[in-house]
Formats: sequence, structure tokens, C-alpha cells
Amino acid sequence: MNPVRSVVRGPQCAVRGPRLGLGARAVPSSATVSTDLDDIARSFDRRAPNYRRNEWHRRSAERLVALTPLRAGDRVLDACTGTGFAALAAARAVGGEGHVDGVDISAGMLREAQASLDGSGLGNVELIQADASHLPQFSSSTFDAVTCATGLLYLPYARALREWHRLLTPHGIVAFSNMAAGYPRAAAIFRECAGALGIALADPTAPLGTASACRTALEETGFTVEKIVSEAIEFSDDDLRLAWESNFGSVAYAAARALPEPQQHALRSGFLAALEREPRESLRRAEMLYVVAHR
Repeated sequence: MNPVRSVVRGPQCAVRGPRLGLGARAVPSSATVSTDLDDIARSFDRRAPNYRRNEWHRRSAERLVALTPLRAGDRVLDACTGTGFAALAAARAVGGEGHVDGVDISAGMLREAQASLDGSGLGNVELIQADASHLPQFSSSTFDAVTCATGLLYLPYARALREWHRLLTPHGIVAFSNMAAGYPRAAAIFRECAGALGIALADPTAPLGTASACRTALEETGFTVEKIVSEAIEFSDDDLRLAWESNFGSVAYAAARALPEPQQHALRSGFLAALEREPRESLRRAEMLYVVAHR
């Protein structure tokens, strides 16, 4: 297992444009990720049309499922299913006798997932619009496995893990992935550029951005960790071309979207210029944590 390395660099973003009249101080954003469900849904609805173009999402979701010990006939909950990358991979793994419930708060994401499902030939997936951290419609011990591909950072993770613990059968599996703290580099640059305009954005990957943090969160919820795999993931040129949209549209960075329009333009131009200055190998590579535990 490769060790997780922190990304520490000097300031890269020289934003030219009107500031907020705050001197050198950045104003902290009110929260890392909004807890308002409508806010979260709207954010992902906006991103949904291009989300399937992020190939790294597909590859990391499929890698998570590959690391999850699913069996033929298992019933799987795919939490924060998004456009369905992990749900479809899990559906193939459990076969026709198994079943996957893909849950997401965003109707836009679920429309994209349905389009993928319609062309997949799979008949063992159901898509459900709901809060993946609160699923009273399902009885306890309903699922053999819960997967969550790069989505747990958008949930109140302790509550989500408690709910998934309830929903799992004895010895059932929970598996999730999360970027290591400080990654991807483009997101760190975005935060630097926002800071130059007086907006301090927290790193949304940080709470579960280390192996020890993941282990603690799981053990405090009653899970036993089986493995934590740290692997590099590579971004394609197409992924990098979506960096502005992905970061500006992120539910974690709502404070940036609240900037007046001139500052938004300054943020965009500063961010894109900083990406051009950054070594491509730094932008292309990120560390992903894949975590598997059992009830």
C-alpha cells in the first residue's frame, strides 16, 4: 500500500481583479459542505449533464467495486450513486440474482444514471431519489453491502455510517472511496485563488482524507476495517478541461459562487492561469483512498 503524501506548495494564484475590500484577510466559508439538502441537490443537478464525462469518476468507482468482496446474489446499496458508475459495476458483480439500489439526492444525477442504465442491458438496478444518510424506507439488515464512491464527503459521515451499519446484515460490507487530503491539485489551486479574493474555502476531502481518519470514523460507528488501499488515480485531458466547472460548481465551494460577478470573472481567469503554470504531472495525479470494512 502506497503511503498517502500531503501536497504542500507555495501560493500559485495571482488573481488580478477587484477584491472584496478585506485587506489580506480571507473570510472563512461558513461550512465545508452545505448541510441543506435542497442546496446539495441543486449543486449536483447543475453538474449532472457533464458529470459522466469525468472519466476518473468512472474508473475510481469501478475500482472501488473491484475491491469490494461482492458475491453473486448480494443486495447492494450504492449511496450517492450519482450517474451510476458504481451501481452498474456492482450490478454486474452480483449478477441477475442480486440487486442494487442506487440512491442519490439529485434528480439530475439520477436522470443521467437512468440513461446509462437504459443502455446497459442490466435489469437488477433500481434508482431512488433520497438522502443516502437517512433511509427509513429500508428495514434493518436489508443489504449485504453498501458502496459509496467519492460521495461520503458530501454527507454527515458519522450519521451516514450509523445508518449504513443499521441497514447491513451481520458481517455485511461497507466500502467507500475518498480523495486523500490536499488532492486533487486543481482543487487546492482553486482554494488558493478564492483566498486571494478574500474567501477561505476548506478542503472537503480533509475530514476523511487520511487512512487514520477513515479507520477512526468506522471504528467509532461499530465497523471493523478490513483494508485501506491508497492508490494513485490519473486525470485525463478531458477531466482537466472540466476543472473550472467541477470546482466552481462544487457544493463545497458555494461561497465562491456567492462572489459578485466581477470577482467571479477574476477567480476564473486567475484559476485558469494558475493551472497553465502548474506542472501537468502534478495536475494529472491524485491519491485515492479505498476503504473496506465489515459490520
